[in-house]
Amino acid sequence: MKKDLCELREIDEKVKSKLDFIKSNPEATLDDINIVKAAKNNIYEQVSKTFIYNLKKLIQLEATQKRLAKKIGLSEDLLSKYKSGEAFPSIETLIYICKVYGISLNKFISEPLTAVDIEKLENEEEIEFNIFEDKYYVYFLVTNIAIEGAIHEGTVEFSNDDVRFNILSNDEVIKYFTGKYTISDKLIFFNLESIDDGISYINMIKPNVNKNKYVGGLAMLMLPSDANSKPCVQKILFSKIKLDRELHSNDIKKLLNFSVDDTSFGNMKISQGEDEGAYNFIRKLGI
Repeated sequence: MKKDLCELREIDEKVKSKLDFIKSNPEATLDDINIVKAAKNNIYEQVSKTFIYNLKKLIQLEATQKRLAKKIGLSEDLLSKYKSGEAFPSIETLIYICKVYGISLNKFISEPLTAVDIEKLENEEEIEFNIFEDKYYVYFLVTNIAIEGAIHEGTVEFSNDDVRFNILSNDEVIKYFTGKYTISDKLIFFNLESIDDGISYINMIKPNVNKNKYVGGLAMLMLPSDANSKPCVQKILFSKIKLDRELHSNDIKKLLNFSVDDTSFGNMKISQGEDEGAYNFIRKLGI
């Protein structure tokens, strides 16, 4: 399985590299259709190997290949062909497998199942975590010394497991980071990167599913500052609604600031209470 994961990482890099090139050079595909064909071939290889990896995980979960075949309505012979890569399932078979196990189709064919995922399947919990809306406004403090104290505005946009974090100026995107998010038992972690602006991480407390769709709260943001020369860690406020930064400046800064009075800390963390305070602040404004 470790070898399979290494191969998947290599293919992921190939796909990412080709797609980045195509996005940066859209005219190149008009001159050479082979560029698109090569990208599609790599994507098929990525999807196929991910499916095989996850299929093996499901066989382990069910203890035998025979048991899995019966559960998803296939012959053992056909399941063997899927496992060896001789054949690839139809879309209806893929969707059926995903519905039986409560896995999103996007995850099943694009991400290797983790030990946490398998544990959830054993406990008959759905892996898919679908409480995010398509878009949130985010707010964090400016680190540039010349305008220190100002509040940045941005957006975080979701499409399945894909995430895009935009930093705005006068409603125009000036920087953006893309990537995916992963979920543990208590936290959600966003791993984002930009060709021009480096790497960004966001880590938040896993929202309470009883609230249905996520409204907002606090997370920890790591973002390169000062022309990408220094690492910076700070709080970031998520909000389903666009906030008036001038009108609510003091309240937003109070949520985003770390308060320290002649005290040494081994670490800084966001508490459940702080997150709830941010949630209540946004709810009070009209959600």
